[in-house]
Amino acid sequence: MMEMLQMGKYGAYVWSSYGLAMVIMGYVAFKPLVDKKTIFKDLAMKYRRETQTNKQEQA
Repeated sequence: MMEMLQMGKYGAYVWSSYGLAMVIMGYVAFKPLVDKKTIFKDLAMKYRRETQTNKQEQA
């Protein structure tokens, strides 16, 4: 089992590649969840701006 994990002289390269891939996939998966709040806030501001503009045009 240890020999498989060490992978000869390529173990450091292989495991660092797996680690970097996991970090990148985690970032790609969770970044939209973090940005969700900002996106909804921007959409709400645009909606309020449009409804306010439409009310002014009708008056």
